[in-house]
Amino acid sequence: MKKKKKFTKEKLIEKDLIKIGLFLFFLVFIFYVSSSYFKSLNEFKYEGLTFNKVKYGNIPLFHHYYYIDAGQSNLIKYNLYTRTDPRTNDFIVEGEDLLIDISKPLYVSVNATGLQKCEYSVVGVSDLTSFLSDHQFNIKGGNVNFFEAWAKGQEWITCESKQDSSVIEIFEGLENKISKEGNCFKIEVANCDIMKAVDKFRVQHIIDVRKNGKFKRISS
Repeated sequence: MKKKKKFTKEKLIEKDLIKIGLFLFFLVFIFYVSSSYFKSLNEFKYEGLTFNKVKYGNIPLFHHYYYIDAGQSNLIKYNLYTRTDPRTNDFIVEGEDLLIDISKPLYVSVNATGLQKCEYSVVGVSDLTSFLSDHQFNIKGGNVNFFEAWAKGQEWITCESKQDSSVIEIFEGLENKISKEGNCFKIEVANCDIMKAVDKFRVQHIIDVRKNGKFKRISS
């Protein structure tokens, strides 16, 4: 009788352990499904690029990363953050693909007239120049407005005055539009939408570079 009781007790313990194991497996499964679901809510694709919604303090941002081939089998991870959701950024892009000839000097020329009243004009231009510099472009600054350039001791730079170089002109306009013809890029900003302009330029540049295979990238 004692042996039978001992055997029955061991069986009960074994059943309890199986139940506990199944319960733990169920919890792990629920956790995995839940984490995957919540991750999918913050992740989306735009034109082949994977973005994640993140927050920097209270500022919502959209993050995409990729690797740049820096030569000699060196891959550099680059993190791109935009303030504007690329899916809803309605900035118009016209003309040729936003490809920049890295062998030519690159000028970023700003007409501050009209843009100086915009809260984020300095931040926007800084974000653009940092992005270009990080991608190893040789950048020089300038001013689109001849009289303002003369008054401030700056170099007067336009697409017409530097036809042997690449020039990005940024100025206030009547509509939000980016256009490109040859080595001339024009970013027209209305309603102080400078951050939308810069976000659109950077994202579209990445899309066009990947599409044309100008240098190797491995996107997330």
